[in-house]
Amino acid sequence: MRDAIELEWAGIPTATIIHKAVQGSAEAMAKLSGVPDFSFIIVDYPYIPTAIWSKEEIRDLAQEVAPRVRKRLTAN
Repeated sequence: MRDAIELEWAGIPTATIIHKAVQGSAEAMAKLSGVPDFSFIIVDYPYIPTAIWSKEEIRDLAQEVAPRVRKRLTAN
């Protein structure tokens, strides 16, 4: 999370992807870093936080998240 914030400060767009299970921690890091409205992409269940997924789950997740990543990286 902090790496993405640092990159954004340097003018490099990011698409930070976090799991719903760590959303509170990510929001706290953003707040502590002075950017409480920092945006990130949330992945929720059925994708477990440990990222041990089948090939089918990976494909499905990529199809779900890719449009949001593209939108985030091309915003402005």
